[in-house]
Amino acid sequence: MRHSLLRPLALFGTLAAFACGGGTSNNQQTTASNTSAPAANRGNVSTNKADYPVFPNADAGADASVPAEQGGKGFKGEGWQTNTTFDLVGDPHAVKGGTFRQYLLDFPGTVRIWGPDTSILNFYIQAMTSEVLLGLHPTTLEYIPGLATHWQISPDKMTYRFRIDPNARYSNGEPVTAQDFVATFDLLMDKGTQERLVEYFKAFDRPVAESKYILRVHAKELRWQNFYHFATALPVFPSSVLKGLTGEQYVKNFNFKILPGSGPYTVNDADIIKGKSFTFRRRKDYWGANKRANVGANNFDNIVYTVVRDQNLALQMLKKGDLDYYPVNVAREWVQEFNFPQVQRGLILKRKVYNDQPAPILAFAINTRRPPYNDLRVRKALALLFDRQKLIDQLFFKEYIPLNSFFPRSVYENKNNPKNDFDPMAALKLLNDAGYTNRNAQGRLTKGGQPLTIEIIYSDKGRERFLTIYQNDLQKVGITLNLRLLTGETLQQLVDQRNYDIADWAWGTTLFPDNDTEFQSSLADVKGSNNITGFKNTRVDQILTDYDKEFDLQKRITLMQELDGILANDYQYIYEWDAPFTRISYWNKYGQPDSYFTRTGDPSLDMPILWWFDPDKQNALNSALSDASVKLATGTVDVKYWPEYDDKHPVGGAVPTQ
Repeated sequence: MRHSLLRPLALFGTLAAFACGGGTSNNQQTTASNTSAPAANRGNVSTNKADYPVFPNADAGADASVPAEQGGKGFKGEGWQTNTTFDLVGDPHAVKGGTFRQYLLDFPGTVRIWGPDTSILNFYIQAMTSEVLLGLHPTTLEYIPGLATHWQISPDKMTYRFRIDPNARYSNGEPVTAQDFVATFDLLMDKGTQERLVEYFKAFDRPVAESKYILRVHAKELRWQNFYHFATALPVFPSSVLKGLTGEQYVKNFNFKILPGSGPYTVNDADIIKGKSFTFRRRKDYWGANKRANVGANNFDNIVYTVVRDQNLALQMLKKGDLDYYPVNVAREWVQEFNFPQVQRGLILKRKVYNDQPAPILAFAINTRRPPYNDLRVRKALALLFDRQKLIDQLFFKEYIPLNSFFPRSVYENKNNPKNDFDPMAALKLLNDAGYTNRNAQGRLTKGGQPLTIEIIYSDKGRERFLTIYQNDLQKVGITLNLRLLTGETLQQLVDQRNYDIADWAWGTTLFPDNDTEFQSSLADVKGSNNITGFKNTRVDQILTDYDKEFDLQKRITLMQELDGILANDYQYIYEWDAPFTRISYWNKYGQPDSYFTRTGDPSLDMPILWWFDPDKQNALNSALSDASVKLATGTVDVKYWPEYDDKHPVGGAVPTQ
């Protein structure tokens, strides 16, 4: 199930920095709190993963009344799975302390992680304050222990058991128990919660707490994603806090209140200043701080988000040191504007970082329920008249590449998909074949006396830069394109109601394809479903059914490549472009892993989790701020750590055999 990113994508880009920063102004130096991390002995640390236990002080916090066979102290894990061989994720050289500041274009409508009015930002809040049973190692995509130390999968792959780490604790001091997962599941499934994740979790029976530390859940039907979803997508909250709480009460009473979580950060009521800012604070008592999975992670004492409703103002605040980090989402800014004095002197660094994070899908979604868009020839002609390369060259400074797949830059992409280069002659032939053989007095293509007129709805005025060029190119061949600017909310409503011709759209992506809701024929005529184009294809229906039940990775890849080819050749979407990198700028006072980001992770989470405040760099920065003749090393702009790694280690897109 994908989530709509909608427009403006600038908001997503800002959130994709989910974060923060720590630059300094010429007028105001960094406060003393930003030097809380000691600078000494940081080079004398081990990078050998074996020196960092997966389960430090194992079972030290176990309830003495729970026997080993029920997951208590002395539990050996015989007959269970775990993973103790995974590599470090963070850099052991990282130090704790400091502040990381970032901006948001708008304050969130709620800080709830579930229910109406949530966005991708709320997922980030969940990731920083809560935890799930298992993680995925961002390099290998193998399961690694999270709140669960061990797990079991029944021979029929329908029943799963998890052993909860007895050391796990919430921010309120309570231990994490199996019963907490039952209570959390009940809240999630309560209709009053109105949470879209129900589409995943309705596949399960209500979980059972076999003991304080053993959780069992049974799936209602065989699907390879079931274990993955339950293990990695269900955060947990204390049953003592959830007791008696209905979904409706949760939605009403927790708009700006965070439930106690087991994660490394907390957000107190006083940290939420509505309309202005909110702050994450690192837990000094975080139970998992010394686990191998967290070595070099969760380093900042404070992660602060300030609302700045104007992107240009945010850039000026970066230059003055009032913001520490700025995501450069606009190609023009990157090419033409990021050579100001602070960048030239190395006070502010800019980086273009490449990794294997799943790419968002930018495309025009075509409502194929309406004529003439129910004619494949018309849809393909409109794609051939969309001169993407001209736009990339002239508007986007050759920063992007044309998008030709629903699974770009992944093993699921069908490399034989049509490339749809600009070709007016081929487009006109298709339109003639579709019956548009005449022209009216204004030179417009007509069929049955009716001119070919289309409408694109969009919600970001900045998109007009290329929409008007497309409009002019269509006009040259005799097609009228009307552009209709809407609010994001209205655009979403019209798409949900199927009351549109073509919508400027964006889909978020996940590590593993999960496309039932986008392409199932049964949802094509269901208003509000993710099958927004009205796509119906019996072969795709079968592919989706086979994919759900296929536990062999290579066979799943083959199925998705076939689906990708069918979709591309049916022109449900007119693909736009792809950026195989993330452009960032930040004050030169932070340390980071050599890769900057993880292999498959979201930079918006990787930065606040894996970067750290470096006192030595801060001291050098202070010297440069005091002496205009001082320049700092700028380093290499393009960071291609992961592309070079990929050449030797294909990611494979796999989860462990289930």
